Amino acid sequence: MEKRNENKEIMNNMKPVITDKYEMSYIRKMGNPKTHKTENELIIILPVGCYWAKKTDGCSYCGYQTLVDEMRTTTAPYTYVEILQTEIKKYAENIDRISFFVGGSFFEIPYKERCELISELNNYQNIKEVCIETRPELVTKESIKDILDCLGNKKLQIAFGVESSNEYIRNQIHKKGLDENTYIKAMNILLDLNVHVLIYVFVKPPIPYITDDEAIDDAMKTIKDSFDKGAYAVELECGYIVENSDMYNLYKNGRYKPLSFWSIQKLLKNAIALNRGIVRLAYFSDTPKPIAGPSNCEKCNDKFIKMFDEYRETLDLSLITI
Repeated sequence: MEKRNENKEIMNNMKPVITDKYEMSYIRKMGNPKTHKTENELIIILPVGCYWAKKTDGCSYCGYQTLVDEMRTTTAPYTYVEILQTEIKKYAENIDRISFFVGGSFFEIPYKERCELISELNNYQNIKEVCIETRPELVTKESIKDILDCLGNKKLQIAFGVESSNEYIRNQIHKKGLDENTYIKAMNILLDLNVHVLIYVFVKPPIPYITDDEAIDDAMKTIKDSFDKGAYAVELECGYIVENSDMYNLYKNGRYKPLSFWSIQKLLKNAIALNRGIVRLAYFSDTPKPIAGPSNCEKCNDKFIKMFDEYRETLDLSLITI
């Protein structure tokens, strides 16, 4: 028992990591919604983790916490600022915006450390916008003002996963543990402080034998609801399969099939036609690497992948044609 407590204390005191074993950053090509020109968004992975995953085993589609636990217990410790400095140095490209992916909530980072991290960004004048992720219940007026005070003249965007506006799907299927009043309160705080809100919409929830048409219907309702509540943008997260998740169990038992590319094209067209805000399309791969994802047959997969990449990099609807 004494040894177990000692190990627990070591884990609790470990800092984030820099290591050759894991890819801690990558550049994502993103379209500027005003100019349709391609800009560079640097995604930096911080192994913070998710209190919700630790408390409940997490959302049904997510397998990230397992990776975070491995990273934090098997590698050398560094500070968050050191991770930022190290990763930015890797790239010769001009970085237009930066996003921190934490596998949970940015506000789980202790106050002093997150202020130091955000303040460090003032040393990079070319970065115009910063995006951070959080669960809505951690959004307070004070916590957002703290970030804005550290950020200088850079634009702030806050992203959180509503996934579905359907309460049953969001909490019983996705297992988000998020009621509508909580995320409305968070959105109102952000809108009052002139912070852009990005809502993640999970397309095709892990419901046994759900069809693509049913998935599109749920996604469109969520997109409309997000814009009604004041979202600046939505990002379509098209269900891919990662291990250590409930979704993986459905998939391996033949009870769930990822979206077809045709369905994603249809959803994109319908969502953009609303003309309510920016519609982004997430990539079909992430960390940890999925074992399956959206596709068609081999004859047209490459054409669709090229089309989706061009849309991501320009946000030009005219490209969504095959």
